[in-house]
Parts: sequence; C-alpha cells; structure tokens
Amino acid sequence: MTELRDIDNLATPPEVGDWVLIERDGEKFIASGPVNGTRKASFFKPTPFDTLDQAVTASLVWAEQNEVPFVYIRAAQ
Repeated sequence: MTELRDIDNLATPPEVGDWVLIERDGEKFIASGPVNGTRKASFFKPTPFDTLDQAVTASLVWAEQNEVPFVYIRAAQ
C-alpha cells in the first residue's frame, strides 16, 4: 500500500528508492518519480495537473500499480 506524505519545502525524497513527488509549479501541480531496483526501471512524469487532487489521485494509482511505497507532496504553499 502506498503512503501519502507531506514534506517540507526544503526536504527532498531519498536518493535511493521508489517514490513520486508532487510539487506546485505556478498554477499547476507536477508529479514525477522513479521506479528502480530489481524491477524494470521506469519514470512517472505525466503532464501537469490543474489541481492537487488530480495530481494526488493519478500519482497514487500509478504508485499502487508499480508497488511504489511513497507519494510525497511538497505543494502546500
């Protein structure tokens, strides 16, 4: 099961591991993240979302499908 976590504006996701990071970019929300390790390497980078809710929903679906443990949100401001 994927865990949703808020992170501080200065924090960064781990250098090693599978995760998705959601960030605000102007009026849009950008989601991106890697899947590494023993599985085939992949990267999640959809087009920007209009709302945080859309970004979270899409990120959680992708993360669950790819057994990614964390979706980080750095978009509170």
